[in-house]
Amino acid sequence: MTAADSYLLLILFAAAAGLGWYFARRSQPRNRAGARGPANADYFQGLNYLLNEEPDKALEVFIRMVDMDADTVDTHFALGALFRRRGETERAIKVHQNLVARPDLPRAAKARALNELAEDYFKAGLFDRAEQVYAQVSRGGAHRDLGWRGLVRIYELQRDWDKAIGAMDQLASQAGQAGGETVAHYCCELAQDALGRDDIGAARHWLKRAQSAHPDGVRGTIMRGMVAQREDDHRLAVRLYEQALEGDGGFLVDVLPELRRSYAELGKSGEFGRWLQGALERHPEWRPGVAFAAITDGGFDDPVTRQCILDFIESNPILTEILETLRPTLENEGGKEAAVRRISRAMRRIAKASPRYRCNVCGFSGNVLYWQCPSCRTWGATRPVTKFRFEAMLDPRAVPRDSGRKN
Repeated sequence: MTAADSYLLLILFAAAAGLGWYFARRSQPRNRAGARGPANADYFQGLNYLLNEEPDKALEVFIRMVDMDADTVDTHFALGALFRRRGETERAIKVHQNLVARPDLPRAAKARALNELAEDYFKAGLFDRAEQVYAQVSRGGAHRDLGWRGLVRIYELQRDWDKAIGAMDQLASQAGQAGGETVAHYCCELAQDALGRDDIGAARHWLKRAQSAHPDGVRGTIMRGMVAQREDDHRLAVRLYEQALEGDGGFLVDVLPELRRSYAELGKSGEFGRWLQGALERHPEWRPGVAFAAITDGGFDDPVTRQCILDFIESNPILTEILETLRPTLENEGGKEAAVRRISRAMRRIAKASPRYRCNVCGFSGNVLYWQCPSCRTWGATRPVTKFRFEAMLDPRAVPRDSGRKN
């Protein structure tokens, strides 16, 4: 039994004790008047079954209970939550269906029961039923924002981005929750699907909507740069990629190689170096990221990135020691520059064997950029990795023999 299960059982124990005192007091006048004892013997019988690990019998007792008040309703909710947390979704569904079906249940409690029932269906993977119940919850009552949140979760899982946009817009208008950044991600997903179909017009449409929903969104700006490259509009691609990096330098590893390529397509490789030098003066914190991008890409050969790589190596004691060890042995091949190339190739191999992206919220990592983390479902939390596992450098197998190629 987990800590959460123990906590919920503790709630049931406390409820039993409290209800025992409450029902005893409430029943005293009726007993003196000759009325039958409290009709809550069923309730305690159900608790007894539950504590004796006979949940099916307990469930039958709770469902056939006639009397229902605020105390017993809360206990039903606790019981349903316990079943769902333990993965017993069928039992949780029965508990909440029983609550929803009661004509005497207060309106607020019925709305809560409907939301809990939708959660049961969602947990059980019955998304069609969950969608129907969430839609019912979203139409009114104190829990309508939970209904829209539930619908958003379902549409995200089903990748039904059009419906997700509508649900998020409703959530933003009714619950006062800003959803522009998330809506922009939905639009970018639709743009990505359009690019997969080579439908550039549709991709432009959705990227324009993404920009409208979240003007500062780095994802939309990067994708607009990709579209410009695809249409050989490298002048526009340069402007968009530079804008993306100025807005979020954390994507240097992905964007800088594409920016360099567009400069090269324009025949302006020298201007790329001048832009990068100016950018590093404005953002000196970019230098390690530029070095990482240059090392992992292997296609950079300008003075600015070479200096960033050398600074990066000399800032790390392990790499500095390797550099000084290799330098004398490579005097005939260029000395220090040859040693830097050797170390760069070793680090590139290490980077390729390591995850490229990591979620800043839950730590999920992989080699594909998921804008919505598959683990914690957070949008925009996955970022490129910009650090090497230096402990791997201690393994001599990570340092390859010089093949004579210059990188």
